[in-house]
Amino acid sequence: MNFSWNQIKKPIVALAPMSGVSDSPMRLMAKKLGSDLEFSEFISAASLFYKEENEKSFKLARFEETERPYIIQLFGNVPEHFEVAAKILNERFNPDGFDINFGCPARSVVNSGAGSSLFREPEKARAIIEAVKKASNGKPTSIKIRAAFKNISALEFIENIKGAPFENVTLHMRTYEQLHTGEPNWEIAKQLKEKLKPLGIPLIINGGLNTAEKAKAALEYTGADGVMIAQASLGNPFIFREIKAALNNEPIPTVTLEERIQTALEHAKLMVQIKGEDYGILEMRKHLAWYFKGMPNVSELRAKLVKISSLKELEEILRTIPFQT
Repeated sequence: MNFSWNQIKKPIVALAPMSGVSDSPMRLMAKKLGSDLEFSEFISAASLFYKEENEKSFKLARFEETERPYIIQLFGNVPEHFEVAAKILNERFNPDGFDINFGCPARSVVNSGAGSSLFREPEKARAIIEAVKKASNGKPTSIKIRAAFKNISALEFIENIKGAPFENVTLHMRTYEQLHTGEPNWEIAKQLKEKLKPLGIPLIINGGLNTAEKAKAALEYTGADGVMIAQASLGNPFIFREIKAALNNEPIPTVTLEERIQTALEHAKLMVQIKGEDYGILEMRKHLAWYFKGMPNVSELRAKLVKISSLKELEEILRTIPFQT
């Protein structure tokens, strides 16, 4: 059955695309613990326009079938680049949809005319959406935006691209200037939901939703159709299970130390399986630091974990952790 933004069960709980973080192993862990759909790390449209057989981009796009529904996110600022990239990736990977990043606040991305800077160029943004929709043979196409870019609000941007063929909006409820800190603006999310509702376009909200209780409260206040979790998922895939429990008015499950250890080990094994031991373990180090952040007397443990070089070494270190602290 083909993926549809309007047919997927609501409210949606999803892992956010995060560059250098939300790779296939992390997405599989999120999926296991309750994430409803997965997004690739963001991929440069230009990288495939200038080099069609771009192995770096292909590595970012690869996924496991169990991750479906799976959506590839693209960034850039030239419609022709998006058209070529979407065609190549659609034919090679057959994702369930494409997402276009109009929200990234990173200086390097904005200075290149991509990400949230496209708020200033709504006609180009519209052309990009149309190019992706056409090149992917009509696959569901969504967009990710910010509460505002300088003096242009999300409401104004959506009005300026009205009629473009996008089927879902994800709103990071902070402005370009706020980056990833400061209070998210729930009110603009509520207003945007009211604007999108007559168009039949779902809204997912993102930004500052670091507990299950906060995610539930934000959904209730804004009327949004789902939440997307980024920083709060680092070393904490359990948050997807917790949000699902809160939304179902069920007790939020406790994460025991034993479960945390076993989950981190499972994550590491997926890293090795998908990326090979050398690179997989290297990439896993940062995740291990996140998994055990905040534990009593953690500094010595983290110092060991960020230096591991093999799965066997990790298993040996984890066996030394007492389950009762």
